[in-house]
Amino acid sequence: MLIRRFFLFALLLPLLAPGVQAITLDWDTATWTNGATSGAPTSDVDLNITASTPGLFQPSLVNFPNIPTPAITGGFDGGLSPGQNTLELAIDLPNGGNGNFVTVTFTFNPATYSGGVDNVSFSIFDIDFANTPGSTYQDRIFNISATAVDGSVLTPTISNLGSSVTNTAGVLTGNASANDLGPGSANGNATISFSGNPLRSITFSYGAGGLFANPTYQHIGVYDITFTPVPEINPAWSALGSCLLAAVLILRHSAKFRK
Repeated sequence: MLIRRFFLFALLLPLLAPGVQAITLDWDTATWTNGATSGAPTSDVDLNITASTPGLFQPSLVNFPNIPTPAITGGFDGGLSPGQNTLELAIDLPNGGNGNFVTVTFTFNPATYSGGVDNVSFSIFDIDFANTPGSTYQDRIFNISATAVDGSVLTPTISNLGSSVTNTAGVLTGNASANDLGPGSANGNATISFSGNPLRSITFSYGAGGLFANPTYQHIGVYDITFTPVPEINPAWSALGSCLLAAVLILRHSAKFRK
């Protein structure tokens, strides 16, 4: 009876512990140097952006030509009111440059999140398409993946697609024009999520679809990233397990001795 009560207490004790709270990388409070391609928007998340060829990044249209991107701007609403800041990426690919792109990687600091993170979710705003004089482009988001703590590659769940976005086997392309701000701005949204396996980093590439040989200026906004830290095994639980094992062995030995 004593052993049963002890095990019951051990099983119920974790349920009394406080749950791990989700964390948000909020671009309204994050920091970034305009035009930088690497840095830490928060102390716990590193960001690295690479371009396949030099000179792809363009200034934001929010305060053109004063803000080089990548930059935190209020250039996209994503259907939200009031509007929120995003990490804006503006590019202009060279003639025949559909093979050019930029790759964005967020790494969750292993010193802070030694067990990795889970339930990662973020949205990209203004994935769209244009075919008017002076504006011919098709946004394309591809190579969307995450690297798990164990080194395996994870595929995303993609949801909340706006009407201007097509998802084909995990590749997002614009199929119509979407407003940057105001009514219709949610049409260019897509939400990318990873869950069920602790991960260390997430990545995606941004370029152009193959509709135009010389795409013109195009841009997107990466919205806030939410994630849940995966807790380490508490040393107290390891100690408790050792105590349980020792108690069982002692009681069994005592019972055997009494016989």
